[in-house]
Amino acid sequence: MKPRTTGKRKSLKLDISQDLNFTLIGISSHENDYRLVWAINNRLKFDFVRTENLIMRPPKASHDFEFGRFRYSDDERLLTFYLISNRCSDGFLFPEIKNMDFLMQVIGEMDHRGYHDLLRSLKSVAIISGAYAIDHKMLKDLSRIVPA
Repeated sequence: MKPRTTGKRKSLKLDISQDLNFTLIGISSHENDYRLVWAINNRLKFDFVRTENLIMRPPKASHDFEFGRFRYSDDERLLTFYLISNRCSDGFLFPEIKNMDFLMQVIGEMDHRGYHDLLRSLKSVAIISGAYAIDHKMLKDLSRIVPA
């Protein structure tokens, strides 16, 4: 953290620009999360299972927002995948990418070719209308999904 002075007050700015050990893919699909998971599991031979919802409270909201989340571990490649809904009935996990219905977070080391193969495979799933690389810099508050 770097101290920054503004007038008489001091404020600290959290710098999370360290090397993030995950990649993000935005997915567009008008299907429910469980249908999308079923299609990805069948097409890519993954084994996503539902895990606890991602819960957050936006700054101006009076209640928590819950986003569906699924997990798949690939022990052979030492990768963990999360499929997270970007929308709930009350709003968005990341409002800056409202056109993405879901995010796939891949935790672990994935080379460039593996990443592009995953993108191509996701695009081949019939109910996915698009799969796109997401640059971390596009998202204002990565702390919502940064692994512990």
